[in-house]
Amino acid sequence: MTRSHELDGFDMTPATLEREWLITVDTPTGGVAPVVEALGRELPLVQGPYDNCLFVRDSGYQRFRALAGSHAGAEGTVQQTPAQQIVFSLAPDPALLAKAFDVIFSVHVNEEPTIRVEEVWGCRSKLLDDKDNPNRYWNRTDADDLHGEPVA
Repeated sequence: MTRSHELDGFDMTPATLEREWLITVDTPTGGVAPVVEALGRELPLVQGPYDNCLFVRDSGYQRFRALAGSHAGAEGTVQQTPAQQIVFSLAPDPALLAKAFDVIFSVHVNEEPTIRVEEVWGCRSKLLDDKDNPNRYWNRTDADDLHGEPVA
């Protein structure tokens, strides 16, 4: 499963690239919070010197028709519900990926969650000594808005 790729460890001035698995989970909007909370509690979700790192894409919808064999049975109608995507990355470790699936399946509202896994290369900052950079959030007048507020 380990393959070499020209992007593995690709070194640039501000950052290097690191192989990772990008996981995208579709869920009805009402089911986002339990998945996000469980992922943050059960998995490292590490990006450089941060953890609990994930992204939620907003303003979409899911469509489906329940067939025979589903919990709902053969409904015969196409359903549509507001939905979002939860996106996070993991180190390319099969055991960690299996744990992610266990976590998602334990809290997801759908019996057949839509989960996609892609191999990608993520940027890892070299954390340059640029603390005086006027573009960094801590040097801006809107720092509080950009940095966010505690949620847990």
